[in-house]
Amino acid sequence: MTVQYRPEIDGLRAVAVLPVILFHAGIEGLSGGFVGVDVFFVISGFLITGIIARELAAGDFSIVRFYERRARRILPALFLVLAASSVAALAIMLPYELKAFGQGLVAVALFVSNILFWQQSGYFAAASELNPLLHTWSLAVEEQFYIIFPLVLMALWRWKLRAVWMVLATLTVCSLLLADYASTRVPSANFFLLPTRAWELGIGALLALWLMRRPQPSGILAEALGLAGLAAIAVSVLLYGPQTPFPSFHALLPVLGTAAVLYAAQPATLAGRLLSWKPAVGIGLISYSAYLWHQPLFAFARLTAPETEPPLWLMLLLAGASLGLAGLSWRFVERPFRRKDGFGRGAVFSMAAAGNVVAIIFGFLFVQTAGFPGRYPEPYRPLIAMGDPEYGQYVRTAYNALQGKAFSEDRPNLMIVGDSFSQDFYNMVEETGAFSGFNISTHYVPVRCQIHFGSLYETISPFIAEQDREICRGRVLSQEQVDRVRRADVVIFASSWADWSATRLPETLAAMDFPDGQRTFVIGSKRFERSRRELIKIVSRNGQAARGPYSENDWKTNVLLSDTLPDEIFVDVIGTLCEEGCPLLTPEGEMISHDGSHLTPAGAAYIGHRLFTETPLREFAASRSAAIQENPAHD
Repeated sequence: MTVQYRPEIDGLRAVAVLPVILFHAGIEGLSGGFVGVDVFFVISGFLITGIIARELAAGDFSIVRFYERRARRILPALFLVLAASSVAALAIMLPYELKAFGQGLVAVALFVSNILFWQQSGYFAAASELNPLLHTWSLAVEEQFYIIFPLVLMALWRWKLRAVWMVLATLTVCSLLLADYASTRVPSANFFLLPTRAWELGIGALLALWLMRRPQPSGILAEALGLAGLAAIAVSVLLYGPQTPFPSFHALLPVLGTAAVLYAAQPATLAGRLLSWKPAVGIGLISYSAYLWHQPLFAFARLTAPETEPPLWLMLLLAGASLGLAGLSWRFVERPFRRKDGFGRGAVFSMAAAGNVVAIIFGFLFVQTAGFPGRYPEPYRPLIAMGDPEYGQYVRTAYNALQGKAFSEDRPNLMIVGDSFSQDFYNMVEETGAFSGFNISTHYVPVRCQIHFGSLYETISPFIAEQDREICRGRVLSQEQVDRVRRADVVIFASSWADWSATRLPETLAAMDFPDGQRTFVIGSKRFERSRRELIKIVSRNGQAARGPYSENDWKTNVLLSDTLPDEIFVDVIGTLCEEGCPLLTPEGEMISHDGSHLTPAGAAYIGHRLFTETPLREFAASRSAAIQENPAHD
C-alpha cells in the first residue's frame, strides 16, 4: 500500500530533535528542549497508527511484518551506537560506572531501560547527564507501545471506526489524567513509564484515525492551525524547564501543537513550506540517528571533564558531531537495512536477536566483573570500586530510620537537624561512638529549603529556587517541630549552608528560644574533590597525603557563621581539616568522600574523630558520653 510522502513530517522531526540535543548540551534559553521527545511520541503514534489502520482496513495487516518494519527502523542504528558506546565505556569509565553502564546495556536490549532509569534516578538529576544510555528510555517507551498497541487495535478493529476512536480516546484521556495526577506525586515514574506517556502517542493515533475518514483542512484554518502548532512547540521549548511538572496538563501545549501541525501543515501552507525546507527535511531524515548519538557524546565528554561540565564550545562541537555521525549512520546503516532486497525477513530477525544477545552478554560481563577493576593499578581499585548509589545508601539509611523517634525519659536526648550533611554527622557519631549515652532522633530538611524559623515564608521564598518554592513551603520548620527540638538536651544543626540561611541563622536560633541548659551546635559545610578521576590523579602524585582545594563558597559561608555565632556553638569543619587543603584520604589510605560532599564509612570515622577531639564537640566524645550514661543526671 503506497502512502504519499509528507516532507513536512521530516521537518517536524528536525523541530523535535534539535531542541533535545541543544538542551542536553546545556544551551541556556532552551530550558524546555526536552519536549522534543513528546513531539516524537506524537509523530510516532500518528505514523504507526496510520500504517496499521490502513492495512487493517485493506485486510492486509500482518503483525510479523509490522515487527519486521520496526526492527529494520530501530535496531541497526541502535546496535551501532551501543557497540561504539561500549568500547568508549570500557576505555573511559571507572569500574562502578562501567557496572552501571552494563545494567543499562541489558535493560536497553530487553526494552526496559525506562524502568531501570526510573528506579535509579530522575531525568533531571545531575548524575543523569553522565549516563550515556539515558536517552534510550524514550525508545523503551515506544517499543513497549509497539508491542501492545497493534494487538489492541487488532482486537478493536471488528467494531466501527467511530467506536474504535472512542475507545482509544477514553484510554488516552485516562492516561493524561493519570499523568497529571502522578506529576507531583511520583514525578520520576510519571516521566519514564508508558502508562503516563501513552496519551502522547494516543493523540497521534487518534489524529491518524480521524484523517482516515476526513481530509486535512484548507485555507485560513490550515494556515492558522499550522502556525499555531509551531508556536505552541516553540513556547514550550522556551518557557518550560526542569521545574515544570511533566508530563502533565502542561504537556498538552507541545503535544497538541504537534498534532495541529500534523493535521494542518501541507505544501500550500506557510508552516508546511517552512517544514519542507530542504535543510530541515535533511535533519529530520537523520533525526533518529542524531538522537541516538548525541547523549553518549555528551555523557563521555562530561565524564572526562575535570568539573563534569565541558566548555560550551565543546558541547556545541559535539552537537554538530552528532549530526555528522547521524548522517553516516543513516547513509550506511539505516538505509541499507530498510531495503528488503538487501536483507530478508529471516536475516533481519536473526540479526536482531543476535544483537540483543550480544548486548546482554556484554552488559552481564560488565556487571558480573564489577566493571573490570583490573584495568587499574591495585592501590587505586578501592577508590573506584563502588558507585555513588551504594555509598548513598550508607549516608542516609540509618539516619532516616531515626526520624520522629520518641524521646527518652531516662537518658539525655540528642536531635540532629538538617540535610544530607546532617546524615553525615550522624554517621560520624556512629563511627566514633560519640554521644554513646544519648537517645538519638533526627529531622531532615532538604538542602534546597534550608534551615529557617521565625519569620514568614514569603520573606525567604525569593532566596529559594523557583521550582522548589511550593515544595519548601511545607518543609520550613513548623512551631510543632521546633517545640520538639526544644525538648532535646543537645541539638545539632548540620547543613550545606546557603549564604542567605547562614546570614539569618542567629535570628533563627533566637526565634527558637531554647531553654536554659540546652546545648546547641552548628556544623559548617564541607567539600572535597568531587571527581574520582581527579582524585586518582591527585593520589598518584601525592600518595596518602593527597589534598584538594576547599570550596571558596563554603569557606566564605563558614567565615560568616564563625563571625556571627559564639565559638562554643560553631564547628568549622573546613577550618579544622583544610588549613593546607582538604584531605582526600584517611591516614590509612581510604577515601573520605565518594562524591565530593558526603562521607564514606572511613571518612565519617576519620572526620568524626577530628571533630570530637579538636572542636567544642570534644566533651561529647565516646569517653565523656560513657560517663554521662553511667550518671544520667544532666542539665
